[in-house]
Amino acid sequence: MNKLLGTFKNMFLDLFAMGKGFIYGFVMVGLLVLIGIALLYGFLFIKNIVF
Repeated sequence: MNKLLGTFKNMFLDLFAMGKGFIYGFVMVGLLVLIGIALLYGFLFIKNIVF
């Protein structure tokens, strides 16, 4: 019985960690896109002012 409970506990903890990693991945990709857009906007804005 203890082995069964330990197995279910480990499965739950693994699923929880996978969910956290999935959300963390979305946040990191979102930040990468946001920074890329900000750099592109800044480059085009400065290019528009200078030239």
